[in-house]
Amino acid sequence: MKMTRDNFRELLEPIHKKIVADTYAQLPQQYTQVVTVGDMDKWQVSYPHIGAFGTWNENTEGNTINETEISQGDVAYFTARRFDNGYSVTWELTRDNLYGPTGVLAGFGKGGSAGALARGLRQTEEIQAAAPINGGFTNVGYDGKPLFASDHPLTDSNKVGDNLIEGELIPETVKEGMTKMRHTFNEAGTIIPARTKQIIVGPENEFTVMEILKSVNQAFELSNTANVIEGVRPIVWDYIEGSTFMLRDPSYENLKLLWRDKPRFDSMPLPKTVDWFMYGYARFDTGYMDWRGLVGCTGIKPAP
Repeated sequence: MKMTRDNFRELLEPIHKKIVADTYAQLPQQYTQVVTVGDMDKWQVSYPHIGAFGTWNENTEGNTINETEISQGDVAYFTARRFDNGYSVTWELTRDNLYGPTGVLAGFGKGGSAGALARGLRQTEEIQAAAPINGGFTNVGYDGKPLFASDHPLTDSNKVGDNLIEGELIPETVKEGMTKMRHTFNEAGTIIPARTKQIIVGPENEFTVMEILKSVNQAFELSNTANVIEGVRPIVWDYIEGSTFMLRDPSYENLKLLWRDKPRFDSMPLPKTVDWFMYGYARFDTGYMDWRGLVGCTGIKPAP
């Protein structure tokens, strides 16, 4: 069908939507290996923390059963945020170049502007999903502490939670983090079962973590010391910044990306023109509902 001003949108919009949808679906998601993805049933959802039972107390025959009062703790909130982007398509540019190498839909390589729109959303998801980790040493969270801290308050205990380690990515630091993971407390200050099953690093640490986990003997040593770090999977996430790395027990629910409005790709006429605006729109939020199951490190050697 020959494109005219009357059927401009009719011919252009299906091409745009197909390219965007196909590109978006084909791009791999890295964050889903680390972050739990879900939906929001309203613009803001909350995850309240409640106290926990400690150990049982000894009792005597005929006595009343011991009772523990459950306390109300902090609340983690997720609030839908809007993300969008788009581009204008003029009648003249499209008519002259629609199928050419410089056409508006081919303007950014394969898939052109429509493909670039889809790639931009995928990158936004990855950046936002990684943000709680990258800011996890400075940004204050739901309990008044950063995600990675040595003094998380506990609702029903005077003890504190500790999921922060210091040092470079070397075997000894990883072992320290694995031990710290095993000393995870519930809100009553009682140790709960947590085991390191993943190490998440950025590109800067990709080969270092492989050497640590895959060496027969302990990495970076001229000795016969066996490599005893076992059962831990390395995950290289391109959006983890610098030397930061994190140990994770995937059986705990903590990091989340929650959709309020899944991505929508559409178009609209530009006022007083024969041109069209192609766009994408979505609403979601990222963050964490708990610090348990995570141990973080900046990967920087402490100053002497």
